[in-house]
Amino acid sequence: MSRPNFDFDSLSELHDSVNNLLHSPDIKLEIIHQGQEKWAHQVSEASLKMADSCAAAKDLLLLAKAHVQNLQSAFRRIAASTADHCSFAPHRLPRKQLKKAILKRLNSLKGMKSTFAAPPEDPSLVVVVNLLKEVRATTALMVGSLLSLIAIPNPDSGRKQDPVFRIKYLTRVDSFSTWEKLCDVSDVLTMIKRLEEVEIVVEDMEAELERMLRRLITTRASLLNILTTYKY
Repeated sequence: MSRPNFDFDSLSELHDSVNNLLHSPDIKLEIIHQGQEKWAHQVSEASLKMADSCAAAKDLLLLAKAHVQNLQSAFRRIAASTADHCSFAPHRLPRKQLKKAILKRLNSLKGMKSTFAAPPEDPSLVVVVNLLKEVRATTALMVGSLLSLIAIPNPDSGRKQDPVFRIKYLTRVDSFSTWEKLCDVSDVLTMIKRLEEVEIVVEDMEAELERMLRRLITTRASLLNILTTYKY
């Protein structure tokens, strides 16, 4: 099973370089002497909003992981059962609510495009604004990937393609109906393995979001420190 392709290492390096830049005495003086305090305040607020979004996205990941774990339990019970039919009724409403929450968070992230501060006059500071845009884009990609991660592929199409990470297939294959009609043990065992892999991916994204959140807090603290220096 393929995994979502996120360049976490590059984003981490960029964020660390920005935080190091903001700790530089020269940059602090540059922001103050060039009257960039308004810009620093705007970026500080933007970093706070991004931190809130990362925290909300992390909460979604926790919900998604719990949902995946519940599905694993359901499929394991099916694998151990001798019944000729399956029921996923208890999982339909939580699944619907999770998808609704994911889409709401995606729309919120899209709406943040206009909240970033305008690029400063100093080219060396443009990287700070660009960083926040990259964080927003990466967070949106992670949240968006949840839609495909939690998808339940049609057992008949699973042998031909792996649609778990392809959102365009979501509507067509993401349904419990076929599984309730067809309880083939081999397909059920394959689905259990798939869900185990999905859980690992979600845990990896959860860890990355936590690191992003900590770096954003550092970014905001540095900007607030600069603003305090300017004020006093």
